[in-house]
Amino acid sequence: MTGLFTLRNGREYRIPGPVILSLVNSRNEFILEDSGYICSYQKIKEGITYEFTITEFEEPTEMLSQYNDFSEIDPEYIKMIEDEELQWQYKLQQFRRLEAILKEEGII
Repeated sequence: MTGLFTLRNGREYRIPGPVILSLVNSRNEFILEDSGYICSYQKIKEGITYEFTITEFEEPTEMLSQYNDFSEIDPEYIKMIEDEELQWQYKLQQFRRLEAILKEEGII
């Protein structure tokens, strides 16, 4: 099968499906995930590096599970998303964006 290959923290990842990379500057988030083979949630900082190669392989790597959890979740990211003030700021941004759309369409 054809897929993506990367080596991260000494572990091989052979990923058969789509990979989603999100860089959300408004929330200071770096997110890399797919359908269960790789997962990374980090606070944006300089030096986050991933290299992917499109390659052929026989089998994908073992999927992430409660027994095999190679997820990369930054403790700073966890603190950041649990910060109540930041959550309210994000909700206010969403509200303002939706309010502008509704005003533009003449609904409110």
